[in-house]
Amino acid sequence: MPLVHLASRLCGTPLLLAQAKLDILLAVLGARIGWPEPHAAVARPSPRVAPDAPPGIAVIPVYGTLVRRTLGLEAASGLTSYGEIGALLDAAVANPEVTGILLDVDSPGGEVGGVFELGQRIRSANAVKPVWAIAADSAFSGAYVLASAASRVYVTQTGGVGSIGVIALHVDQSARDAQQGYRYTAITAGEQKNDFSPHEPLHPAAQARLQTEVDRLYGIFIDHVATMRDLDAAVVRATQAGLYFGPEALNAGLADA
Repeated sequence: MPLVHLASRLCGTPLLLAQAKLDILLAVLGARIGWPEPHAAVARPSPRVAPDAPPGIAVIPVYGTLVRRTLGLEAASGLTSYGEIGALLDAAVANPEVTGILLDVDSPGGEVGGVFELGQRIRSANAVKPVWAIAADSAFSGAYVLASAASRVYVTQTGGVGSIGVIALHVDQSARDAQQGYRYTAITAGEQKNDFSPHEPLHPAAQARLQTEVDRLYGIFIDHVATMRDLDAAVVRATQAGLYFGPEALNAGLADA
């Protein structure tokens, strides 16, 4: 997978991803895609294996960082695609031997593209067969988009849900470019074409445009959770993208048991 393309999926684009996971991704990948490393490198997690399910129950793993497409990366990369989850969901709904579906969620979230559509598919599947979700141990941000679409959400004693928010990151490496003797000149048509370039400071107008998109996606996220969990949108917004663990998740209305 081209590292330039990987960088474009992390930088200058809104993400439904827990902040701690974003820090880990930057620590692991920063040097490989030309970014300064904010922390020491952290080993990539090994993928979890879906547990054996009771008869009639299809367990769908929702593990690791969530992306629209893996583009050939294997599960060992720590990525799960929305397409893969959707295919497993469709197969479970179509299988006459399956009477119920469990989303086994352990994810910090991930990319915006495709997540809300998959959430709607999960809710639609629930009209055919019961779909439950369990945060074992995390269903944060984009992962909570999917978990909240289930008819019931469970959380382990040490597990957490929430992070109902949107984040976008811009890395200004112009000072480092200057230290290394590089000076980039973009020749463009269209005044917004060079928005979010890492080789120059973020222009206030570009920042305002990105903030507008972050706010728009935040509103979609709020409305999605409010609808799926039958909560007032103001209650969901009041979580302020906080993380809720164990009993806190129940008290906030983000989990059922």
